[in-house]
Amino acid sequence: MSVSRLLLAALLAVAAPAAAQEPATPPRYQMPNSEVWRIPAKALGREYEYVVNLPLGYASNPERRYPVLMYTDAPQSIALINGMHRRLRASERGLQDAIIVGLGYAVGDSGEYSRRRDYTPTAHGDIDAVSDMPGRQVAYGEAEGYRQHLKNELFPELERRYRIDPARRTYLGHSYGGLFGMHILLNDPSMFQQYVLISPSLWYDRRLMIARERGYAMRHKDMPAKVFFMIGGEETVPDPDTEPHSASRMAMVEDMAEMVRNLESRNYPGLSVKQQVFPGEDHGSVYVPAVRAGLEWALPGSGKSEHKPCLNAAGKPIATC
Repeated sequence: MSVSRLLLAALLAVAAPAAAQEPATPPRYQMPNSEVWRIPAKALGREYEYVVNLPLGYASNPERRYPVLMYTDAPQSIALINGMHRRLRASERGLQDAIIVGLGYAVGDSGEYSRRRDYTPTAHGDIDAVSDMPGRQVAYGEAEGYRQHLKNELFPELERRYRIDPARRTYLGHSYGGLFGMHILLNDPSMFQQYVLISPSLWYDRRLMIARERGYAMRHKDMPAKVFFMIGGEETVPDPDTEPHSASRMAMVEDMAEMVRNLESRNYPGLSVKQQVFPGEDHGSVYVPAVRAGLEWALPGSGKSEHKPCLNAAGKPIATC
């Protein structure tokens, strides 16, 4: 090769852009306006992670206080709930701004292990359950300890750090999270002003919550709370329930209906109860439409009418809609 050609090749090599270098580890996506805190539960001897999502205008409105919505199972639900709230807020629904707090699991525990233990009111869980944490037995029944941690440790810490209005607290929980919400409601109803209970596991411990509601009614004249019960229409069994003592886990539509009837029959002056069954939805799929309905119910902001699904007065789908 001639000298001129060698010189040209060298110049081209210098002028060519360097190949893009891929990072050894791709960066993780971070949710905007979110903060993660580890807060110890001293009496329980462990820490919990909590994810706080702030409204877009939080920093520019230093005098404003906000309602707070707390939901269970944060790792499973954080993207859905925060994304849906933001979408609905920007739509004609016009939801309120809110501080949204995801209740995470105990640090070092799997989600399944933590929620079985922390969301259930007694140790009488599934005798056939298998632990997903090697070397540790399945644990149930620490709901009251976890409730005390939320009230006495989490609430004060969050209200110290953020401009939360303690008179506008909403709880949202699904399945065992709904069961835990019932536990709070029957032990300390004013801990939250609003409860969104989706497919609550009222079958737990031979329908313990049905009995505890009767006990609450014997001791109290009021239940100061607004409660929205929701469930999938497929969460049921053929009538009659063939399980002993009507203990089938799948008779959840019937269990919820009985709980609502019982609560309404008490005529508590401070209680408001609403229920909705989503036809065609099962225990998992109901979560998405129920979260939407729960957000619109708990955080209405524009004064416009709430979303009306294509259902008739009996709750059945309208074919031509």
